Amino acid sequence: MMPFNVNQPVVYSIHLTNPMPSFMRYHVVLEVGPDYNNYSISKRHSRYVDLDSGATQEIQFEVNYRSPELSRSDFGRWAQDDNDTSIWERSWYRATFTPKVGNPLRSLEGYDGQPSLIKMITLYRNADVSPKMGTDQTLYSYRVDLFSSAEDAVTLQVAPEAIGPWKDCGTYNYTNIGAWQTFRWDNITLDFDFIAAHYRFVGRKQTQVFEGPFWPIDYEYANESVHPPEGFSGTPFTYTLDFNGSKSLDVGLHVWDVDQNLFRLIERKKYTDANRWQKIVWTGVTPSERIGSEGTSSYYFSFYYPGSENPLGTSREDEGKVYLGPDIVLIRYENPTVSPEKGSTVSLYTYSVEVETALPVCDIELQTSEPGSSIWRSQGIATYSGEPEISWKDVSFDGDVSGNVSFRFIRVASPPSIFQGPHLFRESIRGIVSPQNGSLGSWDSDFHPPGERLARTPFVFTMEMDSPERTQPLVVKLEVYDPVRKTWIEAGRPQSLNVTERSANFTIDQMPFAEPFLGESRFRFVSGNRFLDGEDGYPGPNIVANFRNKTWNVTYDSRRGEYIYTYGVEVRSSLESLSVDLVTTMDRTVWTLSNDPQIYASDAAEWKRLEWQGYPYHLEVDFAAVGG
Repeated sequence: MMPFNVNQPVVYSIHLTNPMPSFMRYHVVLEVGPDYNNYSISKRHSRYVDLDSGATQEIQFEVNYRSPELSRSDFGRWAQDDNDTSIWERSWYRATFTPKVGNPLRSLEGYDGQPSLIKMITLYRNADVSPKMGTDQTLYSYRVDLFSSAEDAVTLQVAPEAIGPWKDCGTYNYTNIGAWQTFRWDNITLDFDFIAAHYRFVGRKQTQVFEGPFWPIDYEYANESVHPPEGFSGTPFTYTLDFNGSKSLDVGLHVWDVDQNLFRLIERKKYTDANRWQKIVWTGVTPSERIGSEGTSSYYFSFYYPGSENPLGTSREDEGKVYLGPDIVLIRYENPTVSPEKGSTVSLYTYSVEVETALPVCDIELQTSEPGSSIWRSQGIATYSGEPEISWKDVSFDGDVSGNVSFRFIRVASPPSIFQGPHLFRESIRGIVSPQNGSLGSWDSDFHPPGERLARTPFVFTMEMDSPERTQPLVVKLEVYDPVRKTWIEAGRPQSLNVTERSANFTIDQMPFAEPFLGESRFRFVSGNRFLDGEDGYPGPNIVANFRNKTWNVTYDSRRGEYIYTYGVEVRSSLESLSVDLVTTMDRTVWTLSNDPQIYASDAAEWKRLEWQGYPYHLEVDFAAVGG
């Protein structure tokens, strides 16, 4: 009955009769193809047939549609696609008959898609009997799932032994072609004696023989364990179980393989001490052997009659769960430390951790989260290459925060453990500049030869800290803001504060500005890449006066009989009125005000020239604002 199985030969039968009054030889040729839309795919079969006058013969040809000549193009793709369960209905044939003498006979042809073909796919799964143990009076339920490419009928057969005799227990029709269908046989009794009964399912294809149910046997178990609770890929683990049974049995250990994502039967152990508790031990078990694996394994136990293939029960079915463990870890972190254990954001910290891993080399990132924050910030990557300890140095924190810092170590997608440290406390930092108001002098090379760093009153910048707790010196540098160039400029030399010092003074004789300006500048203190007082710093100094184009000239006063000097400078001020005095020295050490102030007056901050006339010679002069 069609459709025929494409995996088996299809037999074409031809009934041939010789109508001639004498013996005749015929050449019979059969050409077949799988697709009447493509006649280039075909195969020829031929045979010579000898027939006496009036004789008849049945001629048969076996055609294999799986042959390379036919299994091509659309038909070949259909035949190779196990997911396509449709019926193929495009086959054709043509048979010709040529006698040795005379005209050819009428040919036989068919282009109606016959024979129709199917791929006979028959798959069984989830064969089961419940309960697993019972007597010949117990009612049992059997089940199996079937997938097929054709209609089928499935019969349950049971027997006391694997070789039979087999007894039919009912048949169900498979009609859901191309999909899985579940069959159940309920309330089945076994009318024979057995220790381990057997069952199978029979349809177009017969399943293997399964064991079960089993004659009841009493057993109990306790104290399951695995040691150690965690390890690396390749770490050998030891599993134990206390078992007590009324008969000798086999106990199997099933372990979840974290690499293959399935349970593996590790080994069946013998329980021989009937009616007494016996500790059963499995050693050297590896839930993972591939380097780089990680995850949580699990395990359960199965129980067998000696020599039986199928278990009479499992701890997984008895308790409806599996036992968790061990954890396969990629990296283990031991003894995480941070030094110092407490301090402020002024301090630098060192983190370290001992690393255990099966990897020969790996990069590990340190991340920290400041108190009250949910944001994790990277503090750099350290490379493990076999040394037990790795560290991160000069770790710093920003902001005015207090409390415990959280930290963790990150490697790929490994779930991190979170640790605490250091404990931060608020540390007050103040910035002071003196004088708060001041002036910028001239850097005219004609007036001050190159190499001389003469300045008037210096600016002193002071950083004061409350309760510093540091374990190493703190290097601090001063930066001032140039409002003309709109940039921060380092001023003076960095200073190193020891662990007990709470202040630092920066004396700046000459401010590093490109050109004079009026108005307020700012200053800040920096250690490494940290702004100790915030990125915006502190206000000051306020520049209220600028000097430029300092000049001097000399004339001979015949009346006095001596040379007299005139000193001058251009002045600009943000004040409407400013007193400026001449400052003189004969040794560049002692400077003296002339007490001859000149008045600068302007409401537009414009440059104006002031002069001091009739002065004797001085080795050096300068100018200072002495009041408004």
